Amino acid sequence: MKHETPSGLAFLDDALAAAARDGLLRVRPVPGGKGPSFCSNDYLGLAERIATPESSGAGASRLVCGEHPAHVALEAACAEWVGATSALAFTSGYAANVGLVSALAGPEDLIVSDALNHASIIDGCRLSRARVVVVPHC
Repeated sequence: MKHETPSGLAFLDDALAAAARDGLLRVRPVPGGKGPSFCSNDYLGLAERIATPESSGAGASRLVCGEHPAHVALEAACAEWVGATSALAFTSGYAANVGLVSALAGPEDLIVSDALNHASIIDGCRLSRARVVVVPHC
């Protein structure tokens, strides 16, 4: 199912196209290899030595150490489920809030934030560099 970018988010397509044009897009490598990995926290390669790689830790971010096929399959299934062209699985709710808020808002935007928002939302607002107005809860 083809998913169209909502008009309010079209700026994201423009930003991705500009990053691609400028050679700034990164490709996630496939993990593995021989010897120690000095690009992760798994210096001894222990995460790669257990019986099933899907149950092992990555050791660092997917951009640094690569992504397991299980990550790709999960995101493809989620995208298909909601009818989108792609999806992104975050490691935690904290990471999701920080990543999404800081990606969707920018210095020209206004964020109206509840006074009792979780720290992850507050951090995402700060990272976005948007103007933030905190309103009392309820």
